[in-house]
Parts: sequence; C-alpha cells; structure tokens
Amino acid sequence: MNLEDVRALLANMHNTSIPENDPLLMIVTILNAYLGEVQKLHARHEQGLSRLMAEKTDTYVSGVKVAVEQLSASLSSASVEGVRKVFEAHAATLNSFRYAVYWAAAIVSASALVNVAVFVLRGLR
Repeated sequence: MNLEDVRALLANMHNTSIPENDPLLMIVTILNAYLGEVQKLHARHEQGLSRLMAEKTDTYVSGVKVAVEQLSASLSSASVEGVRKVFEAHAATLNSFRYAVYWAAAIVSASALVNVAVFVLRGLR
C-alpha cells in the first residue's frame, strides 16, 4: 500500500486528514518493507517446499511402482499356477475317464464274444 492510499483510507475511515510529512506515515514505509521481506521469504520457502515435495513424491511414486510390479508379478504367477493346477486336475480326470472307457469297451467286446459263442453253440445243438 502506498502512502496516498493510507492517507485516503484514514480520511475515509476516521475522518482525519494526515499531512504528507506526518511521522505516522513512516510506520507504513516500515511495514511495507517488512511485508516485502516476508514475501521474499515466502517465495524462497515455496521454492524449497516445491523441491522437497517433488523429491519426496518421486521417491513415493517409484516405491509404489515397485510395489505394484511385485504385486502384479506375484498375482500373475499365482494365476498361472492356479490355472495350471486346474488343467492338471482336468487332465487327470480325462485320463481316468479314458481308461474307464477302454475297460468298458473291453467288457462290451468280451460280452459280445460270449453272446456270439452262446448263440453259435445253441445253434449247433
């Protein structure tokens, strides 16, 4: 805020006119200088905080990436392992079914031969 703005503000708020060389206006100059230094300090802190947050965020993001890659790798291997187990169990079931079909075919063939032999022997009599 400049000195004229302060004089106008005091005139409007308190109906008091302050001359241009009033020592009270030195306080405005001092406070403006103080506020300028505070703004510089805030700018430095903002830059430092931005750098710090960028470094910490990069570290955090890289850590999360590593964790996600490990998790996806373990889930993929678990999924593949689970599918492999299901296929192995299915293959074992199909194998046992195939052997059961072979045995059933052998029994049906033997039964057919016995039936043919019985009919032939009955026909000879």
